[in-house]
Amino acid sequence: MNFIQRSIELKWPLLLFEVIFLIAGVVLIVSGIKIRKKSTIVTIISITIGILTALLFSYSLLWTLIFGYNS
Repeated sequence: MNFIQRSIELKWPLLLFEVIFLIAGVVLIVSGIKIRKKSTIVTIISITIGILTALLFSYSLLWTLIFGYNS
């Protein structure tokens, strides 16, 4: 527990940046699902970019939390 708390205290600016982009990926997925009835192509693009963004930044968030800035 002390390791996680110390990691968050030292790396909070980078973690905040990554969490913002993770939330943006989730928002893209949700908006893609909501506009599904209007445009199929926009839905596919929005959901795909949202999933890729969410996966990339969740991996980056985990990597930064465990190993630090030089990841």
